[in-house]
Amino acid sequence: MALPDLPGGLPGNLSRSAVDDLIRLLRRSAREFGVVVSRRSRARLLRQIEAIRDGKAIGYRRPDVQPRRPTRFLNEDPWVFCFNPDTRQVYRILHGARDFPALFGGSIADSDTRDDDTT
Repeated sequence: MALPDLPGGLPGNLSRSAVDDLIRLLRRSAREFGVVVSRRSRARLLRQIEAIRDGKAIGYRRPDVQPRRPTRFLNEDPWVFCFNPDTRQVYRILHGARDFPALFGGSIADSDTRDDDTT
C-alpha cells in the first residue's frame, strides 16, 4: 500500500536517503544547468517515483548486484531508482555511472562473504 504524499509535494514512498539524493541532484542540476532544467528534471523524477508508488513501473533486477532485501532498479537517464518491489519504497536515486555492486554490498561472486547490508 502506498504511503500518503509528504509535505512539500514529495511522494510518501521515498526513504530519507532517497529524499536526500533527490534534493542533492536537483540542486546540482540547478547550479550546472539552470532552474528551468532543474524543474524539468524534478517533474521527470517525480513521474517515475509516482509510477513506482502506483505499481505502474516494475523495474528490473541487476545480475551484478545481490542486495539482501528485495530490490529492483528503474532507469530515468542518467539516474537509477533503487526500490523495494513489494513495498514500493524508493531506497535511493543514484547516478547510473555509480558502482552498484560496491554500493549494495558486493556482487553475486562475493555475496557469501558479505556480513552487512549497505542498502
